[in-house]
Amino acid sequence: MKMTQDEIYRTRKDFFNKHAEDWHDAWYKDNATGRYDKHARDFQRLFSLLPLNAGARVLDVGCGTGVLVPFILERITASGVLYELDFADRMIAVNRSLHQADNTRFIVADAENAPLDHASCDAVICFSCFPHFHDREKAMLMLSRILKPNGFFAVSHFDSSEALNRHHESCHAVAHDRLPDKTTMRALFRTAGLTIHMFTDEPGFYCIIAGK
Repeated sequence: MKMTQDEIYRTRKDFFNKHAEDWHDAWYKDNATGRYDKHARDFQRLFSLLPLNAGARVLDVGCGTGVLVPFILERITASGVLYELDFADRMIAVNRSLHQADNTRFIVADAENAPLDHASCDAVICFSCFPHFHDREKAMLMLSRILKPNGFFAVSHFDSSEALNRHHESCHAVAHDRLPDKTTMRALFRTAGLTIHMFTDEPGFYCIIAGK
């Protein structure tokens, strides 16, 4: 029986809440060494592309347990502000327990209903979350409004779109969550008033960087 949109949303949310406690171990731990540096080179590559500066206000969308937090805080320093936003309350709870810097704010909300002021952030980063947005066009419009003029918007995954979609198909809870093709992504960015400066989709790395 085909699932309704509400059922898809609830199934997705339940999945992420259920796996929050073991998310870091499942995806970022190198089992051979016991260190959480499985994707160290990928993170180095990603952050070499993101123009983050001291004092920046950054929205980390679909932040999960906060894998990006140390990398962002290192660059924006104590003078910046980091907003960690996720729709799964257990993800935010684990994130909060791991990261306690005074300039980090934690928000439980969908991307399309992010409760931040318009033109309040210098950067919006969507890492490993875009396919899970329930209403992608609405989310893009909202996140673009939050972005300041001349700010940057990034979407990234440590997989190609083809491999990522194939992986999601294998998991019932996120089987409907697809990364759109390049034409559709370009149209979503254009509708949101964002200009794409870089679009990489290759084995092991997907990244779009756009400006407003």
